[in-house]
Amino acid sequence: MSVLSVRLDEAIDEQLQFVMNKLKHQDKSAIVRQLLANSLQEKIIDITCDEVKAGNMSAWKAAQIAKISLYKMLEELYNRNIEIYNEKAFLEDFDLMRKTHAENS
Repeated sequence: MSVLSVRLDEAIDEQLQFVMNKLKHQDKSAIVRQLLANSLQEKIIDITCDEVKAGNMSAWKAAQIAKISLYKMLEELYNRNIEIYNEKAFLEDFDLMRKTHAENS
């Protein structure tokens, strides 16, 4: 595990204290790690959805990168009104499917 030191401005520290009090959580580092992990996951999903929308990535590849199920990724894309397949995405998914099948055989 790597170490990261951050300076929190007073407003953020107050918000953090509020969350810790409401969750009855005493370990500030643990709650910050949890919040950071959740925020990173949301940002990765945002980025991969944008990549699918731009046609740079298939839904399957986006799900793999975001470490979520294909179903969850398809749900995210649907909720954002993002078209899922184009030729490039189909070929990428087909290639991934072939590689996955070969690894499992």
